[in-house]
Amino acid sequence: MRRSLKWWVWLLLGLIIGAILSSGINYFLQGPAVSVRLEYVGLIELSGTIAYSDSPLTLFSGNVLTPNDVEQLIRQVVGDSTIRTIVLVINSPGGSAAASEEIYSMLKKLSEEKVVVSYISEYGASGGYYIALPSREIIASPHALTGSVGAVSMILNYKELMDKIGVKAETFKSGKLKDVGSAWRELTDEERSLLISIVDSVADIFKERVREHRGIKIKNYDEVFTARPYTGAQALQAGIIDGVGSLDQAVKRACQLAGIPEDSPRRWIRPRAPSILELLLGGGTSEQAMKLNYEVLLMWPLPSILEPRQLIPLLNE
Repeated sequence: MRRSLKWWVWLLLGLIIGAILSSGINYFLQGPAVSVRLEYVGLIELSGTIAYSDSPLTLFSGNVLTPNDVEQLIRQVVGDSTIRTIVLVINSPGGSAAASEEIYSMLKKLSEEKVVVSYISEYGASGGYYIALPSREIIASPHALTGSVGAVSMILNYKELMDKIGVKAETFKSGKLKDVGSAWRELTDEERSLLISIVDSVADIFKERVREHRGIKIKNYDEVFTARPYTGAQALQAGIIDGVGSLDQAVKRACQLAGIPEDSPRRWIRPRAPSILELLLGGGTSEQAMKLNYEVLLMWPLPSILEPRQLIPLLNE
């Protein structure tokens, strides 16, 4: 009887001690630890010529930044509550006006949900500056090239060369302006007026975006709208950016605006790596090379090589 009682006493004591230890461990793991919540700075690299993946630009421009790329990156940060602020690390001379507008819209929506700061490292001109506009602040390296708010159109013409080597091209069209910008003949005055109106229209939208986001910060809009580029130091004086410095300084400023410690940990947000199947079955460029449309671009400086059979209006910001 005594042995049986002693066994039950020890069992009861063991259960009580186990419950106490378990409660203590849970309190240590779930109580104080939960209250320590890490807050990150998300760094998103936006680098390359802005274009769509099937744009003829991708044949010649090397590294390309597409709206799909940016959408992927944004998805990684929108639902992550630990990322309190975002720094866009921009290095782009610009590119397609349509693609720049699409990326701009995405980043504008993102800036309404989180604190966003743009840092221009080397190039943030034309479309590269366009996509930085929705940020709370824009900071640039003192040597970065930025601004170039405007538009330019360039058409290559081979008529004289073709005449010399005896090559002729005949075009069959349903309307007189269907082949506007053809490389095989001279432009008419009517076509020149049409193309100027297109470039002016695209540039006007760009200027509206600049007025919307920069407001009274820009001291002389007439100068800025000459489409001239600025170094970072010059851009600060002109009011098209908010500060000059390094990436570290841009990160600290983003932390200040978000109200988190300046030494908060950083997390680079990178695009998903393509699968082996995607690499093996990646789309070709033969169809792209045969396209006969024109593309309006926001770019500075101008690309050195252009698709021969293409009318490419370039927008210089």
